[in-house]
Amino acid sequence: MDKIKNLALGTDHAAVEVRNKVKEYLQSIGYEVEDFGFFGNGSCDYPDYAVKVAESVVSKNSDKGILICGTGVGMSIAANKVKGVIAAVCWDEDTARLVAQHNGANILCLGSRTATVSELCHRIKIFLETPFEERHLKRIEKIKEIEKQQCQKG
Repeated sequence: MDKIKNLALGTDHAAVEVRNKVKEYLQSIGYEVEDFGFFGNGSCDYPDYAVKVAESVVSKNSDKGILICGTGVGMSIAANKVKGVIAAVCWDEDTARLVAQHNGANILCLGSRTATVSELCHRIKIFLETPFEERHLKRIEKIKEIEKQQCQKG
């Protein structure tokens, strides 16, 4: 697998406080980050940012995506609606490793209300540095087949 270089980052209003710190951290360890926001004040709709990151990843403009909302759950639900996305919520170091290693996740979803900035950055680093284990490919192919069948039903 090629080295991950380009990341898509998206947040909602619950992650405004952490977004810039996470972005600065990722840039400090050598990643290029396209920041899709949220840049405003007040509330926003997380699906708007999840789909921007998801589309960047499936179009190969970004190697991987990072989404941060209050819990990571809403972002993962929205991102997983985009064909080709495997967005996974991460709660700790083990899930950060396993979603990359076993599930082939291309987007990591995190909760700004569930961890410190330091913990979020550490989990992202683990996710980005953990290679997918090919022995799990059969399961990923099954997921893709389900997606293909379900998308045809429209």
